[in-house]
Amino acid sequence: MSVEWIIGLVIVGIMLLIAASKSVARPVRWIGFAAMQVVIGAILLFFANLIGEMASFHIPINPITAILVGFLRLPGLAALIVIKLWVM
Repeated sequence: MSVEWIIGLVIVGIMLLIAASKSVARPVRWIGFAAMQVVIGAILLFFANLIGEMASFHIPINPITAILVGFLRLPGLAALIVIKLWVM
């Protein structure tokens, strides 16, 4: 076996050991929860932009706005709309 294969197997073994450990399960679950909230925020922003298109109103979909709307849901979306209208 070449050195690259041995290094690769050691790295994969360590990753499997970390994945099987209970101490890593909780942070991985939180990362998955946060990613799901960002996706929900992006979907809410998409629908808000779809409806706002009739009034030529647009809120950019970027990571910051998606995180804000994802975690705060409708109050976060309302806050972004008020900020956008106030700044314009």
